[in-house]
Amino acid sequence: MTARNKVLTIMGIIILIGIISIGFFVFPIGISMCAITGLCYGCKYKDKLFIRWSSVGLVIGIGLSIYTWCLISSM
Repeated sequence: MTARNKVLTIMGIIILIGIISIGFFVFPIGISMCAITGLCYGCKYKDKLFIRWSSVGLVIGIGLSIYTWCLISSM
């Protein structure tokens, strides 16, 4: 199993455990956590493709977190 496969497996486990424990609210947090994991891997192994897509995921995760916070605070 290569390092890339291990990182992708860890990302999947993070999301699955989050869905089991938190439910729908895991997506803003889980996407950000997976993106940070991917950025760490990409920086360590100098994988530009992983860095690029993890950065996109981090931006999406932060955007979802802000959107979720706004929805919860407006209730």
